[in-house]
Amino acid sequence: MYTGPIIDAHTHPMLDADDQMGRQPHPPEAYRKLVNESGIARAAALTMAPAGDLQRTRARNDAVLKLADESDGFFFPVCSVHPADGPAALAELDRVAAAGSAWLKLHPNTQDFDVADPAVTDLVARAAELRLPVLFDAYSPWDASQPGKFVRLAMAIPAARLILAHAHGPSFAQLLVYEVLARYPWWPRQVWVDTSAVASMLANGPFAEQFTWVLRKVGTDRIIFGSDYPLDDPLHAIQAVEQLGFSAVELEAVMHDNAAELLKT
Repeated sequence: MYTGPIIDAHTHPMLDADDQMGRQPHPPEAYRKLVNESGIARAAALTMAPAGDLQRTRARNDAVLKLADESDGFFFPVCSVHPADGPAALAELDRVAAAGSAWLKLHPNTQDFDVADPAVTDLVARAAELRLPVLFDAYSPWDASQPGKFVRLAMAIPAARLILAHAHGPSFAQLLVYEVLARYPWWPRQVWVDTSAVASMLANGPFAEQFTWVLRKVGTDRIIFGSDYPLDDPLHAIQAVEQLGFSAVELEAVMHDNAAELLKT
């Protein structure tokens, strides 16, 4: 059992009445009460920007920035923009970076965009200039070629730090491409994988051993813990990762150190 500090790099505290995922109320206070004795020392507060509504996007970003301040840093702000908003999205990205956003959140499914869209490349390039890691939802049951699109994006912008949430879901074996790319001296290893949702889905099942093997091939220095609260219970998510068979040194990296490194400015 892991007993050190934990950073939950993937949570969705509900900050307004409009939850894009259609879930029941889940305010930040509920999350903090749930994890009070869990070892979670910090947690991401994610938002997702709608298309064509800059006022609402700014309000959502301001809400996570305010939450981070009011929680004395327990929550770190992960702001969002929508690729379809073009120059306005780039301007908002500049604004939230200056205001203290830790990462940028993009969600191809919920925001309904294609990872291969040049507008996405523009946003990721600007995020790289601003030293902001980009947390992508990285599993789409409707786009079988999406894993390859992330590889192309990482190759197009070598300075970008990309975090692939959900490890490609049931298609997690496609992460092995990063083990192959790491054999080339020009590959910067700027792609991370978060365990949210998929660890709980696979733990104690017939694919758990294969999942752990694939993550080790990617490199446990590139894996970060996430719960995907409220979709999953953070306590259950912690247990799921513990059950994957990582060593104590690997768990320390996955549960805390890798995310802590990504949170450095």
